[in-house]
Amino acid sequence: MTAPPETPAPDPARPSRTSWLARTWDRIPTGWFAGILTATFLAATAAFGGLAQAAVPPHPELEAGETHVNAQFALTVERAVLIDELPEAGITVEPGQRVLAVVLTAENVWDRALPSEGLSGLSAGVRIAELRDEPAAAIARFDDTTFSPYLQPRVPAELVLTWAVDRDALADGDEIEVVLRDLSLRRGELVIAGEYWETPVTAATMTLEVTDVGAGADAEGEEG
Repeated sequence: MTAPPETPAPDPARPSRTSWLARTWDRIPTGWFAGILTATFLAATAAFGGLAQAAVPPHPELEAGETHVNAQFALTVERAVLIDELPEAGITVEPGQRVLAVVLTAENVWDRALPSEGLSGLSAGVRIAELRDEPAAAIARFDDTTFSPYLQPRVPAELVLTWAVDRDALADGDEIEVVLRDLSLRRGELVIAGEYWETPVTAATMTLEVTDVGAGADAEGEEG
């Protein structure tokens, strides 16, 4: 009977297949793994419609009288009116135009005074969707008609924001969309020093019904 051939003993000078794979694996740059995983992830998402299909949460839709708070202001939009003219609020209109006025209460929640107008002020954070990116032409206090007031910390102020609109652009009962935008605080370095607010982004919206008050309460009283 012939004896089975003997299995040769492993050569200690020759690395095993397992140890060779381990050493090869250790030599692969870790950045390659990130690339492989990213490619795999993208291929998987493409099979399900891609990243573009991910749902984007809508902006909050507020009601009149609800308050929106950001790092600068607590804003409570109250109402919108159409009026023939409103020079007391710091706005003048051309023939064929009327005034759209939005009344709101603003409280400065930052630790120092903030302007009502300008790129870092309240006006940068309020837009009317139907007027695109047009800021308010004027801002005044409702109680004493101070134009372009500075808003002191923790002191609520009722304000009137006004825009000049074409006479036929809006009518009584029409709706407008008020867009509230949040700004980010930036601290200047090197060339620009100090702190300022920039990069407004839409944070909330609100639909208001416009009330047409004609020539205004004062004119109606004089006619009566």
